[in-house]
Amino acid sequence: MGGLTTSPEFLNQFGNPNASLLGFLVSAYEVGAMLGAIAVFFVGDRVGRKPNNIAGAIIVAIGAAIQTSSYGVGQFLAGRLIAGFGLGMCTTVIPIWLAECAMPKNRGRMMAMQLSNLIMGLIIANWVDYGMSFYAGSIQWRFPCALQIIFCLIVCCFMPWLPESPRYLANVDRIGEATVSLAALRGDYMDAEAIAMEMKEIQYAIAVEAEETGSWADVFKDGGVSGFTRVAIAFSANFFQQLSGVNVMSSLGPYIFQVSIGMSRYDALLVSGGLQIFYFLSSLIPWIVVDKAGRRRLFIIGSIGMGTCMTLSAIFVGIGTKGLGYAAAVVLYFFQTFFTLGWQSNMWIYPSELLPLKLRLRGGAIAVVSQWLWTFLVVEITPVMITKIGYKSYIVFAIINFVTVPFVYFFYPETSQLPLEAVDLLFADRDNRQRPSIRQVVKDSTDKAFMAEVHATLQERARYGAESGEVEKSRAMAEVENAAAV
Repeated sequence: MGGLTTSPEFLNQFGNPNASLLGFLVSAYEVGAMLGAIAVFFVGDRVGRKPNNIAGAIIVAIGAAIQTSSYGVGQFLAGRLIAGFGLGMCTTVIPIWLAECAMPKNRGRMMAMQLSNLIMGLIIANWVDYGMSFYAGSIQWRFPCALQIIFCLIVCCFMPWLPESPRYLANVDRIGEATVSLAALRGDYMDAEAIAMEMKEIQYAIAVEAEETGSWADVFKDGGVSGFTRVAIAFSANFFQQLSGVNVMSSLGPYIFQVSIGMSRYDALLVSGGLQIFYFLSSLIPWIVVDKAGRRRLFIIGSIGMGTCMTLSAIFVGIGTKGLGYAAAVVLYFFQTFFTLGWQSNMWIYPSELLPLKLRLRGGAIAVVSQWLWTFLVVEITPVMITKIGYKSYIVFAIINFVTVPFVYFFYPETSQLPLEAVDLLFADRDNRQRPSIRQVVKDSTDKAFMAEVHATLQERARYGAESGEVEKSRAMAEVENAAAV
């Protein structure tokens, strides 16, 4: 949509909408995505991770077809809402599915690689917009809308061949299938000691959570595992990511470069396309550092960097000379680097690591509702802000980025390289004492010796089945053999 917001053919087709309506034509997608995340909150745990993704891709394709064939604002908005609904389903489930399948030591890198592919989509979208801008007629905007369908078909063709989350399967008591899936993901035999131990850890964590959690309402309760606190942190992480200003550039890049900085339409499209290539190259940095530096440190570095870039952009655009306008564009390039380092893959994996298994999909859905709610707000108000207050728009985003830093420092526990089940123990009761405060959890999570002790405790309890209601070995092996035979 970024390139279409400056397309004369697109604007003429829909009656040359004002800044408010143009913002809503873009942000209606986010409204649909928010509704899709809410739908997953209520029904997602019933069907598994794969069916949710396939259904989401089908719905996106339907919405794209409606957008492509639009002749009026109402039809186009309906297509945006429907496609957004499908995307909301996918973006809720994908980070959770990935976190539940990846190993602790490389979970962050796996998410960073997935999000680099996301940026490849942005690159394709920007350069398709640029290439189609040289064509006359409605194909200039209809072809970019239709192109989405191809990627939905790819998802639907490949998804059935991928393994279901072993943690989801274990949570619905399909232990044999969970063991088969876990062994396939780890490239090991089903009866290998490492596979058996990881399955015991998963089952132990499920047993601990099952004692006090049980319904969707538990996301608003403590539930014995600090459920609401963890959901609130996940919600806030999405809030801070979107209020950083990143979607100003990814959704409205050409509009910003043309209206705010003063470039011609074609220069704005070129600079925006170049921005996405730079964005992709920057996204390779987290592949190396995300699992080494830790979540908290990268959050803080990213926010300081983005706040500084927004401050400089406000100064350059406020002075208003042509040379400083281009300097503002360069600074916004570096903004994307700090975003990918601190808040892209780092944020998408964080809620999935933080939330307990029984609340992971529902809590993740609430976090994604936050994602799309604030994305909608940013994309809706940015054209109006640029029109009304100009350079001061950048100051708003700069302040939010700087405010994020102390919030992360005081309230965000470290989750990097921890088994998902060890994170549960971090929040749980300790030796029958009162449950730790969030400040104590944050302090403990950054203490390597303490976290090594937590991991050892998890393995010990899982190994001996204390309090875990461990399934009898003969029954478990029978289920494994049956699943393998199938």
